[in-house]
Formats: sequence, C-alpha cells, structure tokens
Amino acid sequence: MKIAISDFDGTLCRILPGTTLGGSVPEENLAAIRKWRAAGNKFGLASGRGLSLLEKEVEKYRIPLDFLICTNGASIFDENRNLIHSTVIPRDVLRDFLHHPLSHEKERPFLIFCEKQVYALRLYPDIPIERTPLITWEEAGELEDAVQLGLMFRTPEENHQTTENMQREFPMLGGNPNRVYLDINMRQVNKRYGVERLTETMGWEKEEILVIGDDRNDLPMIRYFHGFTVDTAQPFMKEAAAKVYSSVGQMLEENI
Repeated sequence: MKIAISDFDGTLCRILPGTTLGGSVPEENLAAIRKWRAAGNKFGLASGRGLSLLEKEVEKYRIPLDFLICTNGASIFDENRNLIHSTVIPRDVLRDFLHHPLSHEKERPFLIFCEKQVYALRLYPDIPIERTPLITWEEAGELEDAVQLGLMFRTPEENHQTTENMQREFPMLGGNPNRVYLDINMRQVNKRYGVERLTETMGWEKEEILVIGDDRNDLPMIRYFHGFTVDTAQPFMKEAAAKVYSSVGQMLEENI
C-alpha cells in the first residue's frame, strides 16, 4: 500500500492566473484519485486551510479522501472527520499575539483557525463571511482550541519579511508563508510535522509516503519525503522536488 498526500490550492486545484485562490480541480485528478484508491492505496490532502474551509471544496468536487491534514499539520482528521491530532496555541501566547501591533493593522485581514471552525477578526476579501464568522477580540482571547492564526499581505516579499520579524518576537511561534498568506502555528508545526504525526498514528512507513505541493509551505514535506511538485510551481520548488509533474493525476498514474 502507498499513501499519497497532496496540497490543495495550486496543486490539486489549479489557481487562476492573477489570483491567490479559486480555480478548479481537473477531472483527470479526480479520476486518478479514484483509480489510486481502487488499487488499495490511500489518498489525502495537506493544506494550510482549516477544516471548515477545506471541507467546502471537498464537497464541491466530491474528492474521495482517507484523511485530511489541515492548518499546515496542526489539526489532522480521519476519513470521518474525527480529530486524530491537534497542536493548540496556548492561550497566553494567543493573547500576547492579539495585543501585538501586527494584529491591529486595520487593513490587514486576520483569521483565527480552531480545530474545526475558522473565525475572523478582519475578513479576508476572497472568503465569504458565512464561512468565517466575525468574533470580537475578547472572544478571540478566550478560544481554547486555536491552532493557527492567519494574516494576508500585499506581496509575497512583505509576507516573508514579516514572517522573519514575527518569529524573532514570538519564538514559540512559526510562520508557514504561502503566496500572500501567512499561517502562524506553534514553532514545530508544518506539513512535514503533520505527515509525520499521521504516519506514526497509522503505523505507516516513510517509504510508503508520496507528497506533492507547489509553494513555500509545502517545502518541509517535499524535502523530507523526497516529494514532487507541479509544472506551474516557482523555480525554487522545482529545484527542491524529486520530480516535476503536469498534475497530481499524472503523479498518481505513474506511481500506482
């Protein structure tokens, strides 16, 4: 048995030119997933999205899944959406961040990802309000299961610079930048961490794991598992990947 793990935005779901989200999942990818699983293999997603945001896309495209690694590995679910693993941001750390000037830049969208729900302190422009209900700063400080904080920037360069500054001020936290989005988790959390936790829980071997992704927050799992990328990825991703595929579907077909 083999286990294939794909990033969603930009990898399984191709992003429209000039946008940061959107696009669609090609039928060739869905057909390959069905064929892969019919052969006795497992397939799941590893995404920076929270469960409630990723689930909408899974339902829309009817993506057959055996597991979900959400919030860059901070929350992991089985095929029935039962929580397998969670790495929560301690409330004192969360409150310190909420008081930091970075949290109060009024033009900066700001989300808080809990284990199964995502809340907004300031809305993301490309996510409908019903998917990220607004909460107050007082309510945010009382959350007990926050696993990720999300900020949005104007450019990837601004994002990366802010990530470096943030990690110096909050050594317990780590940044998982993805295009113009910065996902903030506990320092040890990234997609490699999530895949390793799932692998340990399920008793799988590292050699059984195939991973594929297209952007910076995929690098930890790509490097550790000698994973793959897609031909629309940036040059630094292609340099890190063991092989470049035209699609997730092609990767699954070649390794079935």
